[in-house]
Amino acid sequence: MTTPTTEECPVCGMPLDQTTAPSAVHDAQTYHFCSQECRDAFVADPGRYVGNTGS
Repeated sequence: MTTPTTEECPVCGMPLDQTTAPSAVHDAQTYHFCSQECRDAFVADPGRYVGNTGS
């Protein structure tokens, strides 16, 4: 059995359990979010949250 890994949502900073959180992949890295709304915000502009503008 694996232990749930806790991290923070990159959009709002809320703690979350990545085993049950929505996720998205950006630059071959998986990010987890506290809600679908935060995931959607990240997908719309990932550079805002990871410091990579993609330009």
